[in-house]
Amino acid sequence: MQEEKSKILSKTVGKLFDKARRGADITYTLFCYENNIKKSTYDRIIKGETQSTLYNIAKMVKALGWNFQKFGEELDKQLPKEFWDDED
Repeated sequence: MQEEKSKILSKTVGKLFDKARRGADITYTLFCYENNIKKSTYDRIIKGETQSTLYNIAKMVKALGWNFQKFGEELDKQLPKEFWDDED
């Protein structure tokens, strides 16, 4: 169950970042360059292929002009309603 939720969380974080970047009308290349994020790292994050480090998450949150409260609010909107149910 935890592994499945981890995958859902990773994919949701990736979609959230990519949607926000596109909404800000910033190209993929420019976003990575201006924020010193490797394209390969960004690509793996937006595809949900990796559990990103807190450092990379923080860099992307800051690059979007967000704070962690905004990030958490946006993430909660995107996660399935029952995501946090039945936690150990």
